[in-house]
Amino acid sequence: MSTTVAAVDFGATSIRVCRVELGDRAPRLQVVHRAPNAATRGGDGHLRWDWPGLVAEMERGLARALDDGPVASIGVDTWGVDYGLLDRRGDLVEAPFCYRDERTRAHERVVDRIGARRLYGISGLQNLAFNTIFQLAAHDREPLARARHVLMLPELLVHHLTGVVTGEPTSAGTTGLLDLATLRWSAELCDAIDLDPALLPSLQPAATPVGTWRGVPVHLVGGHDTASAVVAGASEGEAFVSSGTWSIVGCERPLADTSEHARCAGFSNEQGALGGVRFLRNVTGWWLVDQCRQVWGGDVEALLAAAARVEGEVPIVDVDDPRFLAPADMVAELRAASGLADADPAVLVRSAVESMALAVANVVAALPPVTGVQVFGGGAASTLFLDALRQRSGLRVTAGPIEATALGNAIVQGIALGVFPSLEDARAMLSGHEEVAR
Repeated sequence: MSTTVAAVDFGATSIRVCRVELGDRAPRLQVVHRAPNAATRGGDGHLRWDWPGLVAEMERGLARALDDGPVASIGVDTWGVDYGLLDRRGDLVEAPFCYRDERTRAHERVVDRIGARRLYGISGLQNLAFNTIFQLAAHDREPLARARHVLMLPELLVHHLTGVVTGEPTSAGTTGLLDLATLRWSAELCDAIDLDPALLPSLQPAATPVGTWRGVPVHLVGGHDTASAVVAGASEGEAFVSSGTWSIVGCERPLADTSEHARCAGFSNEQGALGGVRFLRNVTGWWLVDQCRQVWGGDVEALLAAAARVEGEVPIVDVDDPRFLAPADMVAELRAASGLADADPAVLVRSAVESMALAVANVVAALPPVTGVQVFGGGAASTLFLDALRQRSGLRVTAGPIEATALGNAIVQGIALGVFPSLEDARAMLSGHEEVAR
C-alpha cells in the first residue's frame, strides 16, 4: 500500500513541485514542475521576490501533481530568513525583500545595541547580516505599521493555500527572534528592534494539519528547506552538507550549544524539523558558479566538466567574503579575488569549487568529531566537488539524495499521515530511493 504526497520546494534560484510515493518500499520522487527563481531590483532600488509569479508557479505545479493522480497531503518549504507582511485583509503589504538586499549593511548597530553574547545566548544564530531580525530592524516603518502579520515565506505560501495564519519552528528558527530556551518569540529581542510581538504568529510543529487546498490536506513540514533536507539526508555520527546556493555544514545534536566557543566559531543552532538541533554554519555555495554561468551562458554541467580537466593548483578565495553576496558581476569579483584576470572560465570554476570545498572542510573540522561527511542537494551530483571535499577533509564523503529537501518534506508528511511511525523508520526506507524528472 502506498501513499502519494505533494512536496512544494522553493529554492532561491529554482522552485519545484514533486509527487512522492511513500509506503513499504523506498520512496519514489517525481519532479512534476520546475521553474527558475531570481530576485529582481525594483524601481525603489531594492532586491525583491516576484511573489505573484512564484505563487502562480506553485499553483501550476500543484495542479500538475493532482492531474497525475490522487494526493493525500501537501507540504511547503522555502529558504529561510525572508518574510512577507500581511495587512488586516490578509493581502501582502509589499513584495517580500530578498535577503541579499543591501538594506541590512548596518546590522552591527543592532548587534551592538543588544550585545553579541546576549543575542547569541537567546537566539543561538550565526551573526549574518541577512538574519530576519536585522531585516525587520531595517524595514521602513510605514509599511510595517500597515502589517497585521509577519509570516516567514513557507507559512506565507501556506496562508495562500489555506487562509490560515501560522508559524513553524524551523522557519522561525532562522529569524534570530526565537528564544532557544522556550521555543517562543523573544519579547526582549522584539523590543530591541521596535517590533510588536503580536505581529508574529503562534508556532505549530511540523506534521500539524493546517487546512486544505482543493480538498487536499495541507500539513506543516520543516518549513526551512535545510531542515527538510536534513530529514532525508543526514546520517547519525556524520557531518552533513546541504549543498545548494549555500553550503549548510553541520551535524545533528539533541541540545543547543550557545557557548562562547560556538559563537566565535560562527555556528548556528537551528531547530530540527522533528526535534533536536541542527548545529551548523552557512558557507557560500553554488551561488558562485551559477552567477558566473549566467554571465557566460551554457549549463553548469558543461562548466564543471571543463573544470575537472584543469591540471595543477588553482588559487583559493575566501568564499564568504561579503564581495560575493550580491555582486553586479560575479565573474569580475572572482577574477579580482583570485588574481585570475585572464584565465579560461574552466580555471575560474575550478578555483571556485576548490574554494567551496576547503571552506566546507574547515567547518567540518570545527564540528564535534564525525566519522564521515554526507553531501545532499544539487552539489551531491558533482564528482568534482565530492572529490575536492574528500581530499581537503581527509574523511569519507558520500553522496545523498539530490532532491533531499523535497524528499524530507514528503517524509514529514508521511509521518503526519501515519505512513512512518518515526523518523528512524522513514530513514531506514531511503536506501535505493528513486528520483525521476517529468
